[in-house]
Amino acid sequence: MSDTKKLTEIAVLVSLAVVLEVIFTGLGAFVPFLQLPYGGRISMAMLPLFVIVYRHGVKLGIYSGAIYGLLNLMLDAQIWHWASVFLDYVVAFGLIGFSGLIYLVMPKNRMTFMISVIIGMLLRFISHYISGVVLFAEWMPEEFNNIYWYSFYYNAYYIVPSMVLIMFTSYFIFSRFEQNEIF
Repeated sequence: MSDTKKLTEIAVLVSLAVVLEVIFTGLGAFVPFLQLPYGGRISMAMLPLFVIVYRHGVKLGIYSGAIYGLLNLMLDAQIWHWASVFLDYVVAFGLIGFSGLIYLVMPKNRMTFMISVIIGMLLRFISHYISGVVLFAEWMPEEFNNIYWYSFYYNAYYIVPSMVLIMFTSYFIFSRFEQNEIF
């Protein structure tokens, strides 16, 4: 694949991720349990980023995730602390690219793709979890008395369903990822 086609495909997939995030943000207005008050929502927006990692590798996956994080920051910024710009946007989404390391030890197939989704979402969860523990303790509801559990539950509430949604959807459309050209 030429560099121009590769760049075009990555740009389209990052744009698709942004569009999916906008759609799920709109759905959050009508279905309140999809969206949390301090940021985070159940969404399929990460699926195109996992496709980038699958098709183009770790390095471009990290770049694409970080770029998506910056675009997400511009569209729907919920900045509660200056460090959350990095932990909740650039780092969290950039870490998704590291899920591609699985393809160095396992063959590229549907099951490995599912494992990469689990790894990528776990890495994203860790970044959001650290952000919650370090930066968001002052906004913790009074009924929680432990910031570690609060950050765990808060972030798992939207990351786990998002991961399941991405895995379910990708199971049915995986054959498109394997083709030389998606479009």
